[in-house]
Amino acid sequence: MGVPPVEDEYRLRLEGRAALLEPSRERYYRLVLMLAESRWQERLRGERPLLREVAAHQEALDAMLGPALRRAEAEAWPTSNPTVRCLFEVHSLREQLARDVARKLGRSAREPLGSLMSALEDWLLTIPRVVPPHLRWSTALEVLPDTLPALREASAFGTLLESLFAHPILLTGRIPLTSAQREQLRQRWAKGEAALASLWNRLSGVDANRGIVTELQRVATRAPSHPPRNGPERLVHAEYWHQEAWARVRQLVEVRLAPIQLEPDEYLKVFWWLLEREYAPRVRLLASDSLADARAGLIEVAYELWDAQRPDIPEDERWTAARWARLEEQAWRADEDRGGADSERVRAVFRELIQKQGIGTAFLRGWKDSSHLVKWVQQARELIR
Repeated sequence: MGVPPVEDEYRLRLEGRAALLEPSRERYYRLVLMLAESRWQERLRGERPLLREVAAHQEALDAMLGPALRRAEAEAWPTSNPTVRCLFEVHSLREQLARDVARKLGRSAREPLGSLMSALEDWLLTIPRVVPPHLRWSTALEVLPDTLPALREASAFGTLLESLFAHPILLTGRIPLTSAQREQLRQRWAKGEAALASLWNRLSGVDANRGIVTELQRVATRAPSHPPRNGPERLVHAEYWHQEAWARVRQLVEVRLAPIQLEPDEYLKVFWWLLEREYAPRVRLLASDSLADARAGLIEVAYELWDAQRPDIPEDERWTAARWARLEEQAWRADEDRGGADSERVRAVFRELIQKQGIGTAFLRGWKDSSHLVKWVQQARELIR
């Protein structure tokens, strides 16, 4: 009868986790050699599955490696033993790999190796290069993996915009968004736009000729025909609905504030205010670095004039005492700066309103022109009430 083989006692002491060592040593060794080559970027770009393999196993290996090394040193395990030797080799290769990758990326070797591997793969994907037309789509698929945080943010943003703006919205009625939808839109907008900008910049940085960006932006001008299934389609979907939402926002704002002509950086601030103002009349449009207090008052006056003359509200809601009080308060704000074409346009709306309402009355004979908007409000109130 033969004698059964004696098991490696140090392998037993690792309690079943020794199986992690040999594959890790092989992976580390291959990567260390490739990083030392002159054309290491090209080699590694073709070995991205190996990088993912290291990242996938790194947490379990690190959990085993630290305690095992401490025990080996404390108990003076002999390096002549194959398992012990492999343990120390894995540790040495791991440290060298971390140093090499950190140096290539300009990062700290103390970062988790799994994170360094993921960062290395991402860096390899985004190295600037000339992408031939026939490789644009496959390159976009590589550069925009579903695991990319910015892509997940942009995709969620596009899905939200589609749910809110896929159906027609009447320009004259209340903006039909619930309180929850309004809050969700405000929370998502800035992060969604930042994510989209980040993704387009990522693609631009990869393709020196911008062929990928040009092609995807052209696709993004057409309504998606099916739900997005991959990174490029998620980007295109989000970009299309972002442009659609912006167009709708501009329409909703412009129809309410005619004849004021907003600056591009005013639209969004005014839109957020309108979302609240249409359901809470006392909500004020606050001044900011990009919006002077007098202009905010002028915008509010223009909105009140539009709101009072909407065709879809009852007569008793048009010129209420509360509206006149708001108009006078807002006109005082606007009169802090009476210059500019927009101020004159708003006064022209009052002039037309007074002339229309005053037909056939003696009021027009005592009516006076004024550069003060508050005087126009007072005259209109005296006539209409």
